[in-house]
Amino acid sequence: MCLIIDTCCLARVFDRKNSEHAPFAPILDWITVGKGRIIYGGTKYMKELSEARKFLGMVTELSRAGRAISLPQQEVDDFAAAAKSREPDSRFNDEHIVALVVASRCHLVCTNDRQAIPFLKRRDFYQPYGLQRPKIYSHSSHRTQCSDRYMVAICERAAA
Repeated sequence: MCLIIDTCCLARVFDRKNSEHAPFAPILDWITVGKGRIIYGGTKYMKELSEARKFLGMVTELSRAGRAISLPQQEVDDFAAAAKSREPDSRFNDEHIVALVVASRCHLVCTNDRQAIPFLKRRDFYQPYGLQRPKIYSHSSHRTQCSDRYMVAICERAAA
């Protein structure tokens, strides 16, 4: 499984002491024990990640272990600019997540950002690239999404 973790969910995924960790524990297990990989990158995501200092080191370690895959910054930024030009609504502030989906062809996004989810589910962001909209992992009933069926080429190469 490859997934993009919205920075608003980093504590829920990685901090076992977080009161909201239980629904997101399957993701942590899949990344650390299973075949899961995190996709990240782009200017805005890296800025948000740097502000979440507690988790920056963890993502760096996962990257060294081949469990986190950084995409080229310019590629992600270009896709983000295209998404933002398609939807200038100020409530749409997760264009970098859409860009990560497009750049990686990833099928799964972990977020519980209720404002972002309707935008992330919009087909028109992905159809020009021949992609389906991603699945959203936002609570424990989504644990079945931690599956090899969400593996994409970029993650398969990293696993090899």
